[in-house]
Amino acid sequence: MRTRISLNKYKIFSNAKINIGLNVFQKESDGYHNIDSIMAPIDLTDEMDITFYSDLGDLKIECSDRNIPTDERNILYKTYKAFFEESKKEKRKIDIILKKNIPSEAGLGGGSSNAGFFLKLLNEYYGNIYNESELEELAMKIGSDVPFFIKNKTARVGGKGNKVDLVENNLKDSIILIKPLDFGVSTKEAYESFDNLKEVKYANFDKIIEYLKDNNRIALENSIENSLEQGILETDINIKMLKMTLNSVISGKKFFMSGSGSTYYTFVTELEKSQIETRLKTFVDNVKIIICKTIN
Repeated sequence: MRTRISLNKYKIFSNAKINIGLNVFQKESDGYHNIDSIMAPIDLTDEMDITFYSDLGDLKIECSDRNIPTDERNILYKTYKAFFEESKKEKRKIDIILKKNIPSEAGLGGGSSNAGFFLKLLNEYYGNIYNESELEELAMKIGSDVPFFIKNKTARVGGKGNKVDLVENNLKDSIILIKPLDFGVSTKEAYESFDNLKEVKYANFDKIIEYLKDNNRIALENSIENSLEQGILETDINIKMLKMTLNSVISGKKFFMSGSGSTYYTFVTELEKSQIETRLKTFVDNVKIIICKTIN
């Protein structure tokens, strides 16, 4: 969502995503993995206040989370650099004040979302230089989850993240996110754990697409697998303990890891939502509980 405040000022709400299943395949010769996943946007958002100046200059980032770098290491800076290098436009001074609500190292795509939304705004501000597929190509140079946020609708994402095909999502249930406060999982660590797995259980995405369309949550839950989670559960004691705790606190509920973690989520009906939220808050220590919905 975007609001134009004045001629050169914008407020942008860039949303997170969850993976409804994630298949990762063996490493290619270029050192990267091909994936197959359903990604769905959710209504948990970061806020970005973006100001364009008429004079030439550079990007300045301020962030509410002190652990996030605000220099060239920030994905927003990579986005800024990629756009101006590709478009051959002269770099102009831009300020971004970023308020983080999406946890990092969580598998929720917060940084990629910031990048995707900023890239779309830059393109629009300069008169729509690129069409949607060209923008997705440019997004791929910034990060593998960034192309998804160009369309920002439930999609089957394949290749290295560059294939984005929309799917119908009629899921009505809410989602409870469970994010551990005292640890995260780096994407690098997740892929290294996956590379050492002896065998992998894969999700059937043709079935998952059918169940999303039919709003068949029970069948959907029985079809979800996450290759990266399978690797992390072998190597990360914190994740293993969290999953065991979740399963013991709410028996009969299924909990799924989003992306490379460390966030878990579960689907809940309106009737069970507050009861499950209360149980999680009472019995699971050092986690942040967030209730959200998928958006389409």
